[in-house]
Amino acid sequence: MAETDRYVIEVLDVAFDAIEAMASSEQEFHSPSALARQLSINRSRLFRILKTLERRGYVEYDPQTETYRLGLKFLTLSQNMRDRLNLRREAEGLLKKLAADTGDCAHLGVLSGKHAIIVDRYPGENMLQVAAPIGVSLPLYTGAIPKLLLAYLPEHERECVIDELVMDPFTPFTIIQKDVLRKVVDQIQLEGYSVDDQEYEIGVHAFGAPVFDNTGQVVAGVSITTPAVRYDAERRRRLVKMVVAASGEISKRLGFQGKTP
Repeated sequence: MAETDRYVIEVLDVAFDAIEAMASSEQEFHSPSALARQLSINRSRLFRILKTLERRGYVEYDPQTETYRLGLKFLTLSQNMRDRLNLRREAEGLLKKLAADTGDCAHLGVLSGKHAIIVDRYPGENMLQVAAPIGVSLPLYTGAIPKLLLAYLPEHERECVIDELVMDPFTPFTIIQKDVLRKVVDQIQLEGYSVDDQEYEIGVHAFGAPVFDNTGQVVAGVSITTPAVRYDAERRRRLVKMVVAASGEISKRLGFQGKTP
């Protein structure tokens, strides 16, 4: 037995075998019996796997023929992957320019479930930099990009997320009241940018702006972070203006033809 086999979850392995078998077949619909024979597994076991996949939207069931096909969930995942790859490619040059023009670190973040994930960052030339690690997961009630992504969720979805948030403080400036958070996200929608004044880390200020795709949906947030030693009212105005301009240019590259806030 290979070393990696010790960590394999067998039922997941079988589920992926079923998915790959359906995906590689020329026929659209598949009977559980035929699929079980093809995979050399028990039909009742496969049936339970298919029902689980159906509940999650990965397969669809036709009650008239009692057969299954791959679900539209795979198209959604595929589109999301393509969008993110395109997003990073189109954003790269503008993020580098934003970092170079400000001397501070520029970030790109996307929504993942109930968190914001930093997917790219580019440091500026100033010796003192404040940067979030790529891949870090941030709660949606604090930080420039997380609050921004929360603000542009559909209203019902946004309310559901807020209702379920557990708002633990990171600093004395962290927003921990849900009514206050609702007012903040309303302000973000009105102004078109977000501000983090030491909410996530003492001594760090950040400013974020939304990235729209060709359908007008917000698919990411761009932010610039600066330490308190370089922060004043004039620099605040300058950084907000620059991050909004950068996010607007990225939106245009993604096919957005509307007017950004």
